[in-house]
Amino acid sequence: MPLAAETLSGAVALSRRFAAPPERVFDAWFDPDAVGAWLFATPDGVSKHVEIDGRVGGGFAIHEQRGETLATHFGVYREIVRPSRIIFSFGADRQGSSTAVAVDILPDGGGGSLLTLTHELDPEWAALDASVRAGWAGILEGLAGATGEPGNGHTLILHRTFDAPRILVWKAWTEAEHLMRWICPAGFRVLFAEADLRIGGKWRSGMRSPAGDEYIHAGEYLEIDRPARLVFTHKWESNDLEPRVTTEITVTLNERDGKTDMIFVQSALRTRESAASHKHGWTGAFDNLARLASA
Repeated sequence: MPLAAETLSGAVALSRRFAAPPERVFDAWFDPDAVGAWLFATPDGVSKHVEIDGRVGGGFAIHEQRGETLATHFGVYREIVRPSRIIFSFGADRQGSSTAVAVDILPDGGGGSLLTLTHELDPEWAALDASVRAGWAGILEGLAGATGEPGNGHTLILHRTFDAPRILVWKAWTEAEHLMRWICPAGFRVLFAEADLRIGGKWRSGMRSPAGDEYIHAGEYLEIDRPARLVFTHKWESNDLEPRVTTEITVTLNERDGKTDMIFVQSALRTRESAASHKHGWTGAFDNLARLASA
């Protein structure tokens, strides 16, 4: 169901409707058998440990294996009012800094629920608000699945810092002559690139794999805020790479000390396997972009 998001002063807030009643949505936050599959879960991660002490003053511990890294999330429940409100703090370790999250759940009048999540951001996270918002959006899609709803797929979030000014990274994303030099996975070769940079304009690019297979991906520009933010659709036109699935990509660029911090978000990926595959492909492409940016 539709999800709305806005950035408040020092906070990120999202709202999402669920087909399930408030009681089921609320209880999913405290089900250790389900939580590992959706709360702080990533496309290629493996849930290793989930511990929940569902009382005020109690907390949770969620561990996920992400390659060679064990990602940890710890939290403490500050307020629990079933089925309408949960407030908790969380951080990456038990003794470190934490931020506060409030979850409010109301009946929507049609047998479902309206959930509003508000995350009070640490000032150091201000530049990452787009990533935080996208992360929670993906988590709420996972919650929809945990409550029996199909949901809208999985969300991929990648961070990368490039040793180049923001305007150069922007041009690499938006000008065909630069796209020709990087927009393909490691070992592939770009065959062509087209970019009609305007709202409603189209982009399109082809690539060839080391085995000789050719792939074409394309999309439409939805938002253009030069040189800070670019939103466009993505779909595969050929071969067996989900040709009927259209996803949405948001690229946010922040300049810091002459370098560029990029937040890449791809939403509505159909499966965890698809999200993991796209992560591998984009990671190789961003390696190409890093070499181009530092040349």
